[in-house]
Amino acid sequence: MASKYPKKNKKNVPKRKPRNPRRSNTTMPASRQVSAIPRNPSRRPNHVSAVCSITDPFCIHARGGQRPDGGPPTIPYQLRSVTSITASGTSGAARYVFVPNPLFGAASGTLASTTWTMAAAWANIGGGSGFITTNAKELRITSFGIIVRSAMSATTAKGLVILSTDPAPIVGGTSTSGSMQATDSCLTTLAAGLETTWVSKPLGPTAHHFKPISSFTSTMSDFDWSSCVVEVSGSDITSAITMLTVEYVLNVEFTVATGNDTTAVAQLQRSPPPANNVALAAAAHSHSTRPSIIQGGIDKASAYLERQAKSSLDSILSEGMSLLFAAL
Repeated sequence: MASKYPKKNKKNVPKRKPRNPRRSNTTMPASRQVSAIPRNPSRRPNHVSAVCSITDPFCIHARGGQRPDGGPPTIPYQLRSVTSITASGTSGAARYVFVPNPLFGAASGTLASTTWTMAAAWANIGGGSGFITTNAKELRITSFGIIVRSAMSATTAKGLVILSTDPAPIVGGTSTSGSMQATDSCLTTLAAGLETTWVSKPLGPTAHHFKPISSFTSTMSDFDWSSCVVEVSGSDITSAITMLTVEYVLNVEFTVATGNDTTAVAQLQRSPPPANNVALAAAAHSHSTRPSIIQGGIDKASAYLERQAKSSLDSILSEGMSLLFAAL
């Protein structure tokens, strides 16, 4: 008996499309899932600014900057001044030492034969130190540096300039003329347009401690930051001619005595920034790896110090990640 249903022609049946393995209904592994929550923006620029504020004394973030270590409320303050270095009328030589002291910042020397003898006390070079003397209780330095510039024309400029780092300068000390026996020293020609920058380094962890303002005296010798020696030899012997100008930049933060509200200056204190251990570690790395003497003025020095801050930050972050993965 013939079937009442006709047989289907297999040739007319459309072929079934193969299954796309990419459109599987199975759950994607957790490692390949895309989170619907957007990632937080990178904090790297904030870290760089924090590092520059305590390693580059000329940075815009250094003026008014506070060390991000969870310290007390303080008043951040910048001392800035210019000192003229004049020539001796007989030798065309001069010697100055610039120290990290907010009240007494420099001293000059006297040359006899081949020996320099420094003055018996550090001198006040201005820059707003009176505000600190009046209001500060305890103080610490956040950064310090100088810029040495030629003050001579192309027709009068001559001689040599020696920049040296001195970790422990003393008043009344002696040294040999032209000596470059220092931890960091640089010799350059005194020419028109000369610009050289020097940046101080902390001398151990005590450099970040607050010290009573009474300890910053005109004869102090227990410095926690390095100092700079500027020596000129063989220059113009015209008496009292200005050979160099030195811009002095010292950034500090200080506390105000509580209970003394006669001037109401205590309200200028700012709460400390949040502790930033990453920036502190990067700053320590930058201090230990960079030189103190940088050829060029503020712009070149700041550009170099910013690159150093970024490089140190990358090193700290990469080393931290390496330690993290090593612990897994």
